[in-house]
Amino acid sequence: MNNDQLFRSRARVLDEDLAGRASTAGADALLAEIVALEPVPARRRRMPSPRRALLGLAAAAVLAGALVVGPSLLGASEQVYASQAVTIDRVGDEFAFYFTEGDPDPVELEKAFRKVGLDELTVTLIPVSPRQPSPVFGFEKSDPHAKATFTGGDCSERVADCLTAFSVTADIKGPAEVRLGRPAKPGEKYAYPADAGWPGEALSGVTLQGRSAAEAARVVRERRLKVAYNLDWPLRNGDEGVQFEQDVPASRIDPGWSVAKAESYNDGVIVLHVEPGPDATPPPGF
Repeated sequence: MNNDQLFRSRARVLDEDLAGRASTAGADALLAEIVALEPVPARRRRMPSPRRALLGLAAAAVLAGALVVGPSLLGASEQVYASQAVTIDRVGDEFAFYFTEGDPDPVELEKAFRKVGLDELTVTLIPVSPRQPSPVFGFEKSDPHAKATFTGGDCSERVADCLTAFSVTADIKGPAEVRLGRPAKPGEKYAYPADAGWPGEALSGVTLQGRSAAEAARVVRERRLKVAYNLDWPLRNGDEGVQFEQDVPASRIDPGWSVAKAESYNDGVIVLHVEPGPDATPPPGF
């Protein structure tokens, strides 16, 4: 999955756009997961305080490129740069970055990178829900040997008031991009989904998990919000987890199927993740 696939805004087909189509109880023609709705074979994809936290998903977001979620960046190190927003250490063959501001200026960060010779490393801050409980971190690079390690749990042991930290290969070759979540501004669309039931979100305090798709859609519409659908297909190779088919037309959703979760991008649309029934036929490749 590349950078654009993971973070770009996703086109959706809404149920009201499909009014008049016949409803079906099965899902044998459903495609594999897609990121933007296209009639082609689908793609698969396997609180700190909002005032300054680098916010994100329950797990670090992985872009194209090597990413390791590590337990700690602590160890023998030498400080090579420090500012109000970031401290940089040299740790063996890597640079470790410790962030003390939740919405840092990308220009200032890139200036810090230049100071340590990472001339082609750039930073992009992406809007995420201020309620996200843990950091979004993405890394895309052209150097096949480069890697990034993310940690946020114990970085304050190294730098006071540290919110999150990551490290990258010191001798990285070619362009590379780090993406960090920042709290979205009021009314700003999220680049990554939030739980629609979190306090302050569109369905604050409402639990749709376990309800039927029909009931969940009714609850959403009662709040004058639009509905989009994903299907969560169980993995068939013995692994635990699901593959997502995104932007599924309402005509392919059985009203009795169960909702696994509801997501929001802060754009007036609630994405219902629906679990296909036991008799549903998985699409090719699932």
